[in-house]
Amino acid sequence: MTFEVDINGRPRAISIEPEGATSASGGRFTIVLAMGSERQQAVVDCRRTDLGLSLIFDGGRVVDIAATPTAAGEWLLQLPRVDVAASVDRRRRERGRAGVAAAAGEQRVKAPMPGRVVRILVKPGDDVTVRQGLVVVEAMKMENELSSPKAGRVKEIAVTEGASVEAGRLLVVVE
Repeated sequence: MTFEVDINGRPRAISIEPEGATSASGGRFTIVLAMGSERQQAVVDCRRTDLGLSLIFDGGRVVDIAATPTAAGEWLLQLPRVDVAASVDRRRRERGRAGVAAAAGEQRVKAPMPGRVVRILVKPGDDVTVRQGLVVVEAMKMENELSSPKAGRVKEIAVTEGASVEAGRLLVVVE
């Protein structure tokens, strides 16, 4: 299962696959963290604790993580030497919230992760509907079609086809 995770405002892709039998209290998992073109992989035993999770890496290293949900829908993850704010699948969660698609004012569509603009599907002045494709960005060898968060008119296209973009880069403005 793959998740889109914002860690301190920076998008990452995390893939978690079970290694054998798992239960609600934990199990053994292969975890792959993708950061742009860089990938880190680990196999861990994961156990649920009263405060969060305990990860036991091959080789015996143990990392305890306290996980606390916040009012903003994020999670505060407290590790041994650092606190991290994380949000899982923010775009999917926001898409399901009432009123987001009809949000007032202009909406800025940004690159969710570093990549390359493959196609621009609209031009300034085009009328668009909710979830209509605006731009296609290739990231991690996959093409991702980014769609309009609301019905409106394309005000600005801030990139060109073939351009490399970093995470958070403005792509399209819909008003």
